[in-house]
Amino acid sequence: MKTQSDALIYEIRFKGHLGQNTLVWFEDFTVEYSSEGETILRGPIVDQAALRGILTRIFDLGLSLTLFRQLSKEPG
Repeated sequence: MKTQSDALIYEIRFKGHLGQNTLVWFEDFTVEYSSEGETILRGPIVDQAALRGILTRIFDLGLSLTLFRQLSKEPG
């Protein structure tokens, strides 16, 4: 079973600034707002099932995804 120490860190960017009610769906991520009007989330995704869950949330919320990339392995 994969653990948080096995997680990879991802950066996810959306058009617009997401509000607190929407950010509840991304509780394990840090949030930043760019001057270009994007919300930037960075955080761990443990495995493919968790990745699918995040992508499903993005789809269900109707967010305009501008970037989704792996940054690094989380320090253990």
